[in-house]
Amino acid sequence: MQFTTRSLRYALFASVGVLAACDQNELQTSPQTPLLSQSSELAVELSTPTATSGERIAIAIANTSALPIGGVQGHLKFNPSQLRYRGQVRDANSQAIMLVNDADAVSGSIRVAILDPANLKHSASMVFDVIGQGYASSVTFVPEEVATNGSPVKVIDADVAAGYIVNSGLQSPADAARMTYGDWTDALEATEVAAEPGNIINGLKYGDATGNGLIQLSDALYIVNVSVGGNEMIIGTDGTGPQGRVDAVVAGNVVPFNVDGTPSDLGEASDPNPPGREANGSRLLSLADALAIVNESVGSLQPVVGEVIPGRPVTPVSNRVVVNADITTSTTWLASNIYELAGRVVVTGGATLTIQAGTRVEGARSVGGSNGAYLVIARDGTINAQGTPLQPIVMTCTLNAGETPRFKGCWGGVSILGNASVNETGTLTSPVIAGRAATGGCREANAEGGAGLYGGCNDDDNSGTIRYMRLEYPGFRFNAENELNGLAMYGVGRGTTVQFVQVHAGLDDAFEMFGGTVNMSYLYATATSDDGFDYTFGYTGNTQFFIAQHDPLDSDNGFENDNATSNFDALPRAVPTVYNATIVGLRNNRVGIPESQNRGLLVRRGARPHYFNFHVEGFTSALLIVNDQTCVNAQTATGFELKNSTFALNQTLGGSVPVGCSSTATAFLTGNGNTFPATSSLLSPLSLLVPDFRPSVADVGATPPAGFDVTATYVGAVAPATATKNNAPWYAGWTRGWVNATTP
Repeated sequence: MQFTTRSLRYALFASVGVLAACDQNELQTSPQTPLLSQSSELAVELSTPTATSGERIAIAIANTSALPIGGVQGHLKFNPSQLRYRGQVRDANSQAIMLVNDADAVSGSIRVAILDPANLKHSASMVFDVIGQGYASSVTFVPEEVATNGSPVKVIDADVAAGYIVNSGLQSPADAARMTYGDWTDALEATEVAAEPGNIINGLKYGDATGNGLIQLSDALYIVNVSVGGNEMIIGTDGTGPQGRVDAVVAGNVVPFNVDGTPSDLGEASDPNPPGREANGSRLLSLADALAIVNESVGSLQPVVGEVIPGRPVTPVSNRVVVNADITTSTTWLASNIYELAGRVVVTGGATLTIQAGTRVEGARSVGGSNGAYLVIARDGTINAQGTPLQPIVMTCTLNAGETPRFKGCWGGVSILGNASVNETGTLTSPVIAGRAATGGCREANAEGGAGLYGGCNDDDNSGTIRYMRLEYPGFRFNAENELNGLAMYGVGRGTTVQFVQVHAGLDDAFEMFGGTVNMSYLYATATSDDGFDYTFGYTGNTQFFIAQHDPLDSDNGFENDNATSNFDALPRAVPTVYNATIVGLRNNRVGIPESQNRGLLVRRGARPHYFNFHVEGFTSALLIVNDQTCVNAQTATGFELKNSTFALNQTLGGSVPVGCSSTATAFLTGNGNTFPATSSLLSPLSLLVPDFRPSVADVGATPPAGFDVTATYVGAVAPATATKNNAPWYAGWTRGWVNATTP
């Protein structure tokens, strides 16, 4: 059958209704095996190898094998002193799509992605002006990805034949043009997708990258455009927002399918290998994703594609359960309910609170900054809150009909009280707690906000697990020294797991540690009124991968570091180790803000942290060090270290206050692997709705030691962008963007 553009559109749209009721998991119930054992063979076609200067030639990529190749992506290389790229020729009678990224054409390389659900024979023509002789020998194709049509789509190996094939039928007309993503959507009458993320779409399916309820050509077109670097805005969130749009990382990332025949193959909480995750744990939007989507749209059913994404139920959850008493027996909160905390709720008496992935918890609103709800995990209680990238646990405050929008401090957040060591504060009276603290008599103290007693003798204490959780609008301020934070950890031990947590629009600190030894990773603080990362009373844990994006109106320090409040040499001393942090002060909106309200790092009161691979940008003052006790053995393994880090676009490094430990911040930081570039390497750190903290070019940092991710040898919290910017950072898909602190 010869497909025209009109007939292709008809096939794409007509197939959607038939496919909606299909269970894609029935298509393949055993582990995936290669569809084809042999590799494909591709070749470069030239319209002529002997054109002279001033003439035009055409180049195409051909499939010279019998394999049903549906997608090819790679680099067409040529000598830029001999050929100049003009554009492409589209065959209106073909259903093939070819997107070209010519950003590097002046260097002799263009990136090409070809989709052809009717099986590729040869691509559309790419037209060049001949500007020098001998061009034929310089033309080569370097494949990045080749995939087959079928059920399911498969990625296969590819070989490229040496030399070239002459195909005099290739056309090189004068009207050849650079066809952009927008040109293709117009030509195919496809629905164009907006890049910004927005509301969770109930019933959203894998493959529906545009979020319009259909699996169609426009979805594949959007993804393949991302795969060649035509659209890098892939990293937004599915959090609440006014745009009503969808994150392509979630909907468009389907390959590898990772279907192994188990009941959960779609990324449910029990699925150990969700769709779209590569073998190394990364997520890439690639040509294979687009090909799977376009195959599904024309009736070649694929695993995963067309299935409702876990956490996006067709009917939204509405059943509300009010919690108005402490939890003293082990309890599970279900994703099928919304749990409303009527006031302070304490998990105690040996109980474990389990919160299912995708569960929503809402705290009753505070009245004048107090009397609101907050959750406390006591020293004899534990929490097991394990969300997923598709189904994060969301904790926020109530929003009832007729109420004003949510605001900073409209509920109290989460406080975890542990049995690990603290310094200076309290008395040596910690109790023995069965299963948690075998000995007593160590330091204990009262947590802020009346949360209860914390601290003890067990640095290996385990208060439970928190993974993939968003805490929104938390924090009370009873007075200047008595506050609740987003996630407050009091004497929490290193047996506790805290990973993938966002605190958004907190009234006080996002993450605050009062002593303890807890290790953490993948933390994200946005729009916090006070500090992003704060500790005191001898905190000694390890953290890796931390991002803070400040509120332009009222955020304070990126990091606030204290050993103690009065005895700055109290033991155990605060000596945490942090690798790979990105701290952004939203420089464009904070001109004139006092230094005391806008520092990247404040290190004082005897704290001697070890910081490596930091990116600090956009602050009135990048660094302030205070107190002689802080400066002992500075920039050595036994003192405060700040090394292998980047400081960009800060108004000053040390501000008007002496930096301490040396006469100036510049003297303290110079050497030690630190750099001070005049521009930022981050792609879009100031965007609030769709921030992009990936560096465009990797700044080489220190190699983290054992116990950390030793592969993160770059500066900052996020791996650098790939050449086409199609790699999704770790915060993509489960965190939320924002407009301001009270508007999502």
